[in-house]
Amino acid sequence: MFKLEASPRPVPALRHMISLDELLSLRHWPPARAHSRERVSIREGQHLSHVRARGMEYDDVRQYQPGDDIRHLDWRLMARTGEAFTKLYREERERPVFFLADLRSSMHFATRGHFKSVLAAYASAMVIWTTLANGDRVGGSILTPEGARLFKPASHRQQAMQLIAALYEAFSAEQTEHLAEGPLTEHLLALEALLPTGSILYVFSDFNDVDATLQQHLMRMAQRFELKLVMISDPLEQQLPAQGQYRFCGEGRQVELAVTPQAQSRYASAFQTRLDLVEALMQIKGVELAHWQSNQHPLFEME
Repeated sequence: MFKLEASPRPVPALRHMISLDELLSLRHWPPARAHSRERVSIREGQHLSHVRARGMEYDDVRQYQPGDDIRHLDWRLMARTGEAFTKLYREERERPVFFLADLRSSMHFATRGHFKSVLAAYASAMVIWTTLANGDRVGGSILTPEGARLFKPASHRQQAMQLIAALYEAFSAEQTEHLAEGPLTEHLLALEALLPTGSILYVFSDFNDVDATLQQHLMRMAQRFELKLVMISDPLEQQLPAQGQYRFCGEGRQVELAVTPQAQSRYASAFQTRLDLVEALMQIKGVELAHWQSNQHPLFEME
């Protein structure tokens, strides 16, 4: 788990967007200065922590042959059988780290805390800088209303700067009307064809369009990749406010909503269905899940 007491936690100055300087400043944050070969992961569905890679992994044994290094003898097995066996190891291969930052329209929203899109960009930048500090390859897919920008995994600083710039541009670009945003399943299919087996894949999204098809696809991906899913929601998505007439404004548009007991029930049921589809993935080996809310998450302290 990250220990951040050594320096102040950078917090985006604005609720609805993140600046280039703020994304760049994360390279000085303690998690990005992790010891070599440490990786960032999700633990217990709530926080990010480190997992240390081992370099060499025990694989099997075979009977001792002249010339074998005696340091690799399996002394316990020899004590049980009376015969000499040599431990065999396989080198733990580098695993590319990849993130999918969902910055589509539904992510640019929050009634409390910071926009879901801000949290997704912030967490993605953490993955970029931490992976680069570890000397591993990092790549990303950044989904916006205009489409997806895909960056193949690489381990040089230029790659990190391009990813950071793309995250920032997703907030600074002007959005046009009536865009046909591709479903999350479509983007995951593109990633599945790109990434080598054994890659680590982070997905930062509200999973607003999750369905049985997406769930089944993630289950298949879990057989090839280590999936670290972060579902980001706003408290309003889980429960509507008290009965009454409400008006939501933003980006020159407004929506009026009449809250009735029937609407509250339908709304809560729809969110629970979405949550159940995502949480079912936790039963699969190699899948970790965290559920963050816009005002309750482990990235930085809220005032």
